[in-house]
Amino acid sequence: MAWLSRRAPKDLTAGWERYWSSINATGVDGDVLWDAGDLGEMQTYLPVLQAHLDTSLPIIDVGCGNGRFTRQLAPMFRSVIGIDLSPSAIEVAKIESADSPAVEFRPLDATGPGATAGLAAECAPANVFVRGVFHILDSGARIELARNLLPLTGGTGRVFLAETDFRGSGLKYLTNLGATPRWIPDPLERAIRDLPQPGHFGPTERSASFDSATWELIVDGPTVIDTIPLRGSTEPERIPGYYAVLAPRT
Repeated sequence: MAWLSRRAPKDLTAGWERYWSSINATGVDGDVLWDAGDLGEMQTYLPVLQAHLDTSLPIIDVGCGNGRFTRQLAPMFRSVIGIDLSPSAIEVAKIESADSPAVEFRPLDATGPGATAGLAAECAPANVFVRGVFHILDSGARIELARNLLPLTGGTGRVFLAETDFRGSGLKYLTNLGATPRWIPDPLERAIRDLPQPGHFGPTERSASFDSATWELIVDGPTVIDTIPLRGSTEPERIPGYYAVLAPRT
Protein backbone atom coordinates (compact mmCIF):
# COMPACT_ATOMS: atom_id res chain seq x y z
CA MET A 1 0.00 0.00 0.00
CA ALA A 2 2.83 2.39 0.86
CA TRP A 3 4.59 1.67 -2.44
CA LEU A 4 1.41 2.25 -4.46
CA SER A 5 0.56 5.43 -2.55
CA ARG A 6 3.98 6.92 -3.28
CA ARG A 7 3.20 6.61 -6.99
CA ALA A 8 0.01 8.67 -6.71
CA PRO A 9 0.29 12.14 -8.32
CA LYS A 10 0.63 14.96 -5.82
CA ASP A 11 -1.66 17.13 -7.93
CA LEU A 12 -5.30 16.19 -7.29
CA THR A 13 -6.49 17.02 -10.79
CA ALA A 14 -3.64 15.08 -12.41
CA GLY A 15 -4.41 12.05 -10.27
CA TRP A 16 -8.09 12.00 -11.15
CA GLU A 17 -7.37 12.58 -14.82
CA ARG A 18 -4.86 9.73 -14.89
CA TYR A 19 -7.38 7.52 -13.14
CA TRP A 20 -10.33 8.20 -15.45
CA SER A 21 -8.26 8.14 -18.63
CA SER A 22 -7.16 4.56 -17.80
CA ILE A 23 -10.62 3.13 -17.09
CA ASN A 24 -11.65 0.36 -19.46
CA ALA A 25 -15.08 -0.51 -18.04
CA THR A 26 -17.55 0.75 -15.46
CA GLY A 27 -20.44 -0.86 -13.62
CA VAL A 28 -20.49 -3.81 -11.29
CA ASP A 29 -17.88 -5.78 -13.29
CA GLY A 30 -15.76 -2.75 -14.15
CA ASP A 31 -12.65 -0.96 -12.93
CA VAL A 32 -14.24 1.85 -10.90
CA LEU A 33 -14.18 0.86 -7.24
CA TRP A 34 -17.24 2.83 -6.19
CA ASP A 35 -19.45 2.23 -9.26
CA ALA A 36 -21.55 -0.74 -8.15
CA GLY A 37 -24.00 -0.29 -11.00
CA ASP A 38 -27.63 -0.41 -9.94
CA LEU A 39 -27.16 -2.61 -6.90
CA GLY A 40 -29.35 -0.42 -4.72
CA GLU A 41 -27.43 2.34 -2.92
CA MET A 42 -29.44 5.06 -4.63
CA GLN A 43 -32.66 3.47 -3.39
CA THR A 44 -31.65 4.30 0.19
CA TYR A 45 -31.23 7.96 -0.74
CA LEU A 46 -34.45 8.48 -2.67
CA PRO A 47 -36.79 8.78 0.34
CA VAL A 48 -34.48 11.39 1.90
CA LEU A 49 -34.28 13.36 -1.35
CA GLN A 50 -38.04 13.26 -1.81
CA ALA A 51 -38.70 14.32 1.77
CA HIS A 52 -36.25 17.21 2.03
CA LEU A 53 -35.40 18.58 -1.44
CA ASP A 54 -37.66 20.65 -3.69
CA THR A 55 -37.82 18.43 -6.77
CA SER A 56 -39.12 21.30 -8.92
CA LEU A 57 -35.61 22.77 -8.77
CA PRO A 58 -32.64 21.57 -10.83
CA ILE A 59 -30.03 19.40 -9.13
CA ILE A 60 -26.26 19.46 -9.60
CA ASP A 61 -24.26 16.27 -9.07
CA VAL A 62 -20.85 17.37 -7.77
CA GLY A 63 -18.06 14.88 -8.47
CA CYS A 64 -20.27 12.97 -10.89
CA GLY A 65 -17.57 10.68 -12.30
CA ASN A 66 -19.10 8.54 -15.03
CA GLY A 67 -22.58 9.87 -14.27
CA ARG A 68 -24.01 6.82 -12.55
CA PHE A 69 -25.93 8.81 -9.94
CA THR A 70 -26.58 11.73 -12.28
CA ARG A 71 -28.65 9.50 -14.53
CA GLN A 72 -30.59 8.08 -11.58
CA LEU A 73 -31.45 11.59 -10.38
CA ALA A 74 -32.88 12.67 -13.73
CA PRO A 75 -36.41 11.23 -13.37
CA MET A 76 -36.95 13.07 -10.09
CA PHE A 77 -35.73 16.60 -10.81
CA ARG A 78 -36.49 19.28 -13.37
CA SER A 79 -32.99 19.08 -14.83
CA VAL A 80 -29.67 17.54 -13.84
CA ILE A 81 -26.10 18.69 -14.42
CA GLY A 82 -23.10 16.55 -13.48
CA ILE A 83 -19.76 18.23 -12.84
CA ASP A 84 -16.36 16.68 -12.28
CA LEU A 85 -12.81 18.03 -12.21
CA SER A 86 -11.64 15.32 -14.66
CA PRO A 87 -12.40 15.98 -18.35
CA SER A 88 -11.90 12.26 -19.00
CA ALA A 89 -14.61 11.42 -16.44
CA ILE A 90 -16.95 13.84 -18.18
CA GLU A 91 -16.29 12.19 -21.54
CA VAL A 92 -17.07 8.77 -20.05
CA ALA A 93 -20.26 10.18 -18.51
CA LYS A 94 -21.39 11.64 -21.82
CA ILE A 95 -20.84 8.35 -23.62
CA GLU A 96 -22.65 6.32 -20.98
CA SER A 97 -25.52 8.83 -20.89
CA ALA A 98 -26.13 8.95 -24.64
CA ASP A 99 -29.60 7.50 -24.07
CA SER A 100 -30.37 9.96 -21.25
CA PRO A 101 -31.00 13.32 -22.96
CA ALA A 102 -32.23 14.90 -19.72
CA VAL A 103 -28.73 15.04 -18.21
CA GLU A 104 -25.82 17.36 -18.95
CA PHE A 105 -22.14 17.09 -17.99
CA ARG A 106 -19.43 19.72 -17.60
CA PRO A 107 -15.82 19.67 -16.38
CA LEU A 108 -15.45 21.85 -13.28
CA ASP A 109 -13.29 21.72 -10.17
CA ALA A 110 -15.72 22.83 -7.48
CA THR A 111 -12.97 23.31 -4.89
CA GLY A 112 -11.37 26.30 -6.62
CA PRO A 113 -12.04 29.80 -5.23
CA GLY A 114 -15.32 31.07 -6.68
CA ALA A 115 -15.48 28.04 -8.97
CA THR A 116 -19.27 27.76 -9.04
CA ALA A 117 -20.12 31.43 -9.58
CA GLY A 118 -20.84 31.01 -13.29
CA LEU A 119 -22.89 27.86 -12.80
CA ALA A 120 -24.84 29.51 -10.00
CA ALA A 121 -25.66 32.50 -12.19
CA GLU A 122 -27.07 30.09 -14.74
CA CYS A 123 -28.87 27.53 -12.56
CA ALA A 124 -29.54 28.80 -9.04
CA PRO A 125 -31.59 28.13 -7.08
CA ALA A 126 -30.68 24.46 -7.35
CA ASN A 127 -30.22 21.43 -5.15
CA VAL A 128 -26.83 19.76 -4.83
CA PHE A 129 -26.02 16.04 -4.65
CA VAL A 130 -22.56 14.99 -3.42
CA ARG A 131 -21.65 11.34 -3.06
CA GLY A 132 -18.12 10.40 -2.05
CA VAL A 133 -16.21 13.66 -2.53
CA PHE A 134 -15.62 15.25 0.88
CA HIS A 135 -13.88 12.20 2.35
CA ILE A 136 -11.00 12.40 -0.16
CA LEU A 137 -10.37 16.14 0.39
CA ASP A 138 -8.18 17.81 2.99
CA SER A 139 -9.80 20.15 5.51
CA GLY A 140 -9.10 23.29 3.51
CA ALA A 141 -10.59 21.89 0.31
CA ARG A 142 -13.63 20.68 2.24
CA ILE A 143 -14.30 24.18 3.52
CA GLU A 144 -13.81 25.66 0.05
CA LEU A 145 -16.17 23.12 -1.52
CA ALA A 146 -18.85 23.79 1.08
CA ARG A 147 -18.43 27.52 0.47
CA ASN A 148 -18.85 26.99 -3.28
CA LEU A 149 -22.04 24.99 -2.83
CA LEU A 150 -23.76 27.93 -1.17
CA PRO A 151 -24.32 30.07 -4.30
CA LEU A 152 -25.66 27.04 -6.15
CA THR A 153 -28.52 26.72 -3.65
CA GLY A 154 -29.66 30.27 -4.32
CA GLY A 155 -31.05 30.44 -0.81
CA THR A 156 -33.79 27.84 -1.32
CA GLY A 157 -32.02 24.75 -2.66
CA ARG A 158 -30.53 22.14 -0.37
CA VAL A 159 -27.42 19.98 -0.26
CA PHE A 160 -27.52 16.21 0.10
CA LEU A 161 -24.23 14.48 0.83
CA ALA A 162 -23.24 10.86 1.42
CA GLU A 163 -19.68 9.96 2.39
CA THR A 164 -17.67 7.01 3.64
CA ASP A 165 -17.17 7.09 7.40
CA PHE A 166 -15.00 4.05 8.10
CA ARG A 167 -13.31 4.74 11.44
CA GLY A 168 -10.64 2.05 11.41
CA SER A 169 -7.03 2.35 10.25
CA GLY A 170 -6.06 2.53 6.58
CA LEU A 171 -4.89 -1.07 6.71
CA LYS A 172 -8.14 -2.23 8.25
CA TYR A 173 -10.03 -0.29 5.58
CA LEU A 174 -8.18 -2.22 2.87
CA THR A 175 -8.82 -5.58 4.46
CA ASN A 176 -12.47 -4.62 4.82
CA LEU A 177 -12.49 -4.26 1.01
CA GLY A 178 -10.94 -7.66 0.43
CA ALA A 179 -7.19 -6.99 0.43
CA THR A 180 -4.87 -9.61 1.92
CA PRO A 181 -1.16 -9.50 2.81
CA ARG A 182 -0.36 -10.93 -0.65
CA TRP A 183 -3.10 -9.53 -2.88
CA ILE A 184 -5.02 -6.32 -3.54
CA PRO A 185 -8.05 -6.42 -5.89
CA ASP A 186 -7.25 -4.58 -9.12
CA PRO A 187 -9.94 -1.85 -8.78
CA LEU A 188 -8.67 -1.11 -5.27
CA GLU A 189 -5.07 -1.07 -6.48
CA ARG A 190 -5.98 1.42 -9.23
CA ALA A 191 -7.51 3.77 -6.67
CA ILE A 192 -4.50 3.57 -4.33
CA ARG A 193 -2.09 4.15 -7.20
CA ASP A 194 -3.77 7.22 -8.71
CA LEU A 195 -5.92 8.90 -6.08
CA PRO A 196 -5.63 10.67 -2.71
CA GLN A 197 -5.75 8.47 0.35
CA PRO A 198 -9.37 8.41 1.54
CA GLY A 199 -10.31 9.66 4.97
CA HIS A 200 -13.62 9.54 6.79
CA PHE A 201 -16.40 12.08 6.89
CA GLY A 202 -19.01 12.07 9.62
CA PRO A 203 -20.78 14.59 11.87
CA THR A 204 -17.53 16.07 13.23
CA GLU A 205 -16.07 16.62 9.76
CA ARG A 206 -19.37 17.99 8.47
CA SER A 207 -19.50 20.53 11.31
CA ALA A 208 -15.94 21.64 10.52
CA SER A 209 -16.71 22.01 6.80
CA PHE A 210 -20.16 23.61 6.86
CA ASP A 211 -20.19 26.75 9.00
CA SER A 212 -23.18 26.62 11.34
CA ALA A 213 -23.72 30.36 10.90
CA THR A 214 -24.24 29.76 7.17
CA TRP A 215 -25.73 26.27 7.05
CA GLU A 216 -28.58 24.59 8.92
CA LEU A 217 -28.51 20.82 9.38
CA ILE A 218 -31.90 19.42 8.37
CA VAL A 219 -31.31 15.70 8.90
CA ASP A 220 -28.36 13.31 9.12
CA GLY A 221 -27.51 9.76 10.06
CA PRO A 222 -25.63 6.59 9.17
CA THR A 223 -25.79 5.06 5.71
CA VAL A 224 -23.92 2.44 3.71
CA ILE A 225 -21.65 3.16 0.74
CA ASP A 226 -21.39 0.38 -1.85
CA THR A 227 -18.36 -0.60 -3.90
CA ILE A 228 -18.16 -3.22 -6.63
CA PRO A 229 -17.80 -6.85 -5.48
CA LEU A 230 -14.14 -7.57 -4.70
CA ARG A 231 -14.16 -11.04 -3.14
CA GLY A 232 -15.44 -13.13 -6.03
CA SER A 233 -19.11 -12.87 -5.08
CA THR A 234 -21.88 -10.90 -6.75
CA GLU A 235 -22.63 -8.83 -3.65
CA PRO A 236 -21.14 -5.33 -3.33
CA GLU A 237 -18.71 -4.53 -0.57
CA ARG A 238 -20.34 -2.22 1.98
CA ILE A 239 -18.58 0.59 3.81
CA PRO A 240 -20.02 2.43 6.82
CA GLY A 241 -21.13 5.87 5.69
CA TYR A 242 -22.76 9.11 6.74
CA TYR A 243 -25.42 11.22 5.05
CA ALA A 244 -26.73 14.72 5.71
CA VAL A 245 -29.11 17.27 4.25
CA LEU A 246 -28.18 20.91 4.74
CA ALA A 247 -29.97 24.15 3.92
CA PRO A 248 -28.53 27.65 3.66
CA ARG A 249 -29.56 29.95 6.48
CA THR A 250 -31.51 32.94 5.22
